[in-house]
Amino acid sequence: MNDTTTAPDNEPMRAVVDNYGDLSAKPDTIPEDLQPYVKQVLQMDSIRDVPGSVKQIGGVRPPLKLKVEALPPELQGEVYRQLERMPKMPPEDRAKYEGKLVAEVIQQQKGRIRGLAGVGPDALPFHRAQAQIAMDVRTLQEKRATYQTAVDDIAELRKANDPVTGELVAEPVYRLDPTKRANFQNAIADIDRQIRLLVDDEGKPGIEGKKRMDKALIESAQLLRQRNEQQAEEAEARQLAEQRLRTARIEARADTLTRMKVDRR
Repeated sequence: MNDTTTAPDNEPMRAVVDNYGDLSAKPDTIPEDLQPYVKQVLQMDSIRDVPGSVKQIGGVRPPLKLKVEALPPELQGEVYRQLERMPKMPPEDRAKYEGKLVAEVIQQQKGRIRGLAGVGPDALPFHRAQAQIAMDVRTLQEKRATYQTAVDDIAELRKANDPVTGELVAEPVYRLDPTKRANFQNAIADIDRQIRLLVDDEGKPGIEGKKRMDKALIESAQLLRQRNEQQAEEAEARQLAEQRLRTARIEARADTLTRMKVDRR
């Protein structure tokens, strides 16, 4: 998928999109020895089990009491509405309930934050691809919004007769000239198509998104298998080292006992 869409004040304004075929990996393309690791990756929670790009430094603890005022203004309304629907309760109970509601909102927003900030360097390729797709979609949506704002910008309203009814109506005069406005509308349609290639209307991976996710899933399974083998080898090496140390201690003790017996003779 190639994006050649430029800023609204520049030309050309075409977003070239290809790869419309079925590019998703089939189940039989996953080697049998990778199946357990593929299952392990898919069972991971993309928020709880995946390290983010922001880490807590030092021993700073989060505040014990969460207040609705700590949320952005656009997220406070629903919390206030839920608090208003609750019957009167002691201040301490209300504070606990408020903290619970705020914590739930924060948990719900973790996905959006992950889409903005990405994942940490230790995340699996599958989750890196997942976060990257979210960021790509967000970038496309922002670009689309810029075009849409320009397309909708009205310079003035003029009186005109409705061609069907003949009634006097207000006809918008757009700030963009007709040719450029049409180009912007084409760019919007192309961006919409790019977004659908990444994520469909149900929020599931689109054709291009699934291709990237399938590839990253195999890479993640291979990485987990490699880590598992390394851990098994490390455990075996430690066990062998303990055995060798035990053998060395026994041999050293045996040497001591042998010298003691020789000296007694």
